[in-house]
Amino acid sequence: MKNILLFVLACIFISAGCSSIESTSLIVDRTLIREPRPKEVVPYGHKLNEYAMQIGRYSLADLDDYYRNELSREKEEAYYDNARKMVISSMVQAYGLAEKGDDASIAFYLNEVQELKLMQPDVTLRLLTRAEKSMTPEEVKNIAGKIYDFNQKAIAGIEDPKPYLARFGQTWEEIRLFAER
Repeated sequence: MKNILLFVLACIFISAGCSSIESTSLIVDRTLIREPRPKEVVPYGHKLNEYAMQIGRYSLADLDDYYRNELSREKEEAYYDNARKMVISSMVQAYGLAEKGDDASIAFYLNEVQELKLMQPDVTLRLLTRAEKSMTPEEVKNIAGKIYDFNQKAIAGIEDPKPYLARFGQTWEEIRLFAER
């Protein structure tokens, strides 16, 4: 009985609130309003989205070429660093850069990662692990140290870093260990 009474009251309030044409049109208007996308977000129709969504269609070489030759033309765009992170992450996680990449490519992308704030640390760790096979221990240590220090400053700038550290803190600690070898 109590539930029926609540249901009837809810229906009355809803119908009273939507009884005028003006209030109905306000509801419709609000559904049409879209929040502007932050400038740092890669646009919907960007070529990068095609690479990310159609993994079997492209090769590691295709993404490498895209990163070095096409994406580099967008340096002035606010989303440029996020696009770089997305391509490198995709190359490592979906296209097997750490397993299939040659020594020069591993070194190149590790150097790229040094400039990127809050790159996915698992991607960084996989590149560092692979770099141990082709670079000197001192080179790997220096790169890991720069990446770790740079990102610790970025983490310190987060208003509430606890959720981020809960998710990625252990991986950053593993990167720190590379820097201390």
